[in-house]
Amino acid sequence: MKTIAAVFSSLNEAGDACIDLEHIGVPREDISLIAGNDASLHEEYLEKAGKASTSTEAAAASDAAFGGGMGILAMLIALAIPGVGPIVALGPMLTVLAAMGVGAAAGGLIGAFHNMGISHEEAPLYEEAVRRGAVMVAALVDDRLEEKAVAALKRHGARDVRDEADTWGHRGWSGPAHDPHPYVSDSARRSV
Repeated sequence: MKTIAAVFSSLNEAGDACIDLEHIGVPREDISLIAGNDASLHEEYLEKAGKASTSTEAAAASDAAFGGGMGILAMLIALAIPGVGPIVALGPMLTVLAAMGVGAAAGGLIGAFHNMGISHEEAPLYEEAVRRGAVMVAALVDDRLEEKAVAALKRHGARDVRDEADTWGHRGWSGPAHDPHPYVSDSARRSV
């Protein structure tokens, strides 16, 4: 078993990737999603969760379906992570975060990512991506599904976190932040 992960620009892309992972045989209980503090993502979450809660048909019509017509966004739970800010999460990652007592210490995501099988080198990069408002999908897959799972993530717009870090570096980022405050995204600044 191996954990594969990627970051996405939207909940729609990430939700579609989760559906595709389930269709290729990854059990729903092995798929995690975490959305960062970007205000537009949270507006999308609230809008689609509201639609999903009204009916399963509305959830499917709003592209929020996860497996048998159940709205993925209706399954997300909101949390606040020190150093990251508000997030929404589902799946094993949510269980790990809850078990760790998320509010106890900054760096809660890095510890959760390690517990999910993400390397020590990549865990801070995923935390940074979430801080910057990305949506992360991680899945525990067996060897026979690994290639199909990676292809499923790519089909839906997955971005490699190492490439993201290279881009951040070209813009002056010098490594994982120790600032306990989340970034304010451009969309959040505009909405204020």
